[in-house]
Amino acid sequence: MKCDLSIVTVSTNQLPLIRQCLTSLYALPWTVTFEVALVDNACTDGTGDWVRRHFPQVKIVRNEVRKGYSENGNIGIRAQQNGRYVLTLNPDIVCLPGLLDELVAFMDAHPEVGIAGPKLLNPDMTLQPSCRRFSTLGAIFIRGLHLDGLFRRMRFIRDYLMEDLDHDEVGEVDWVTGALLIVRREAITQVGLMDDQSYFLYAEDQDWCCRMWQAGWRVCYVPAARAIHAHMREGIKKPWSRAARYQLKSAYRMFQKFSWKLTRTPRPGTVGRVAGSLVKDVAIISGNFEKRGKP
Repeated sequence: MKCDLSIVTVSTNQLPLIRQCLTSLYALPWTVTFEVALVDNACTDGTGDWVRRHFPQVKIVRNEVRKGYSENGNIGIRAQQNGRYVLTLNPDIVCLPGLLDELVAFMDAHPEVGIAGPKLLNPDMTLQPSCRRFSTLGAIFIRGLHLDGLFRRMRFIRDYLMEDLDHDEVGEVDWVTGALLIVRREAITQVGLMDDQSYFLYAEDQDWCCRMWQAGWRVCYVPAARAIHAHMREGIKKPWSRAARYQLKSAYRMFQKFSWKLTRTPRPGTVGRVAGSLVKDVAIISGNFEKRGKP
């Protein structure tokens, strides 16, 4: 049956998080319709059995061997074909009222947008920056070595973190975190799925957003849609951990892939979609969010 959203989540022995995530998703009233796929990434903690008992409407795809994040996400997307949009949902997300409705309404009103992300909040309800400018080698090096505090006030770090962005206003951004994002099916058909050949963990979201821009799609931040994200940041908090090594390896492959510079510049023949939408969207965004009010 056709629906608005195909929601994909992945668990690697994260039953407590999956329990909280799915409970928050199904407990709230939504006007949009959705289907959910859980990719059980060779879990040994009973995730699949628990979900099957408590949320039998969730489609479970089980891996016999562990796979990387982007490959698991693509498995889930291929398993769910009924939604007009795809929504990636990390297990450490707690859905807040209006999240799905706001994202779908925004995408419906802005057919030029390929990917959009919501406002993410920390568990204490403070802002968690979830949109960025494209990475530079300097930003990767500083954050990879856990030197954020020392260099936080440097201009290139502030620019990377988009500290100049009003996080209560809709805005175009270079990329949004894959913890929770909505993607247009048409854009996936044109651009492709996440790159699961280049990345095992990390960088797949930034790569996807860059490819969207270069194919002529826009990427936007939508603060009226909100969720809580228990962001682990393992690669940043533990600079010499396996997660950190994956992060640096993925960053290196990403820079290689994009000739050492990520950019929004569309490929030839795709400029029209972006340029033709800018004037129109000023009025649409303004009118739409005046009605809804700020979160």
